[in-house]
Amino acid sequence: MNTMQRVAVILWYEWRRALAKKWVIVLTILAVVFEALPFIVLSQTPLSYLPSETRENMWVVGVLSGQSLFVQLIAIQIAGSSMSEEYEQGTADVLLSKPITRAEYLAGKFFGGFLLLCLVETITTITGMVLSFVLFGIQRNIHFVPLIFVAIVYASLVFYSLTFMFSEILRRSNLAMFAGFGVFLVSQIVGTYLLFLPGQFYKDLSQLLPTWSATALPTSLAMDLNLFPSGWFVSGLTFTAVGDVKLATVIIAIYTAIFVALTYLRFVRSDVTKKAA
Repeated sequence: MNTMQRVAVILWYEWRRALAKKWVIVLTILAVVFEALPFIVLSQTPLSYLPSETRENMWVVGVLSGQSLFVQLIAIQIAGSSMSEEYEQGTADVLLSKPITRAEYLAGKFFGGFLLLCLVETITTITGMVLSFVLFGIQRNIHFVPLIFVAIVYASLVFYSLTFMFSEILRRSNLAMFAGFGVFLVSQIVGTYLLFLPGQFYKDLSQLLPTWSATALPTSLAMDLNLFPSGWFVSGLTFTAVGDVKLATVIIAIYTAIFVALTYLRFVRSDVTKKAA
């Protein structure tokens, strides 16, 4: 077997291990329900409140409605047990006794979980599209769907790689997930308060927090492309933080690179075969 084949074996193993955990399925179902309920309610709104131009762009709201919360929670859940569960169950010793390098093992675990997250994001994106067509009729500008989807996938790297790092450093699934969610929650709260403070400095500071780039990139891209339908409900269904798309893209890349590098350094320099107590 070559390197790609060995990575693929670990990747497939990671898929089967993660899917065996019911939380991934439960959160995915909740994300779909979260998308469906507002759409069902809005579909009953009189035409005077939702003119044709608004109805024809409802797919944007559907695709982005769960991105700022449920997608991030699913990313945290998948990554939180990825590395740590192997220590807790003592399977890291078995896996690394096979003819595989540590880099191959780490790559298989990272990309296995991330591709599973991409599958969940595909499900939520398709759900938003289907609901838009079924409840609001023909949609416009749907050729931008792949671009928005790529932005959602790319933005989810922040909290996925962060929690993946916690999973390796802490080597406890629950601790890693709590740490990832704690950073998400604190960053969200602090960022909100900073936006209310006077002065450009605080606004710029809020954009350095991980939640800003992770949640604002897809929305900012949709705004730049003039895809958002007009209406009073838009701010209530999507995360309202927006900003420069290029800045968000760079910040995501920096965060991801730092978290992955720290994970790799911890993994290759520590005793990975010792079962966690």
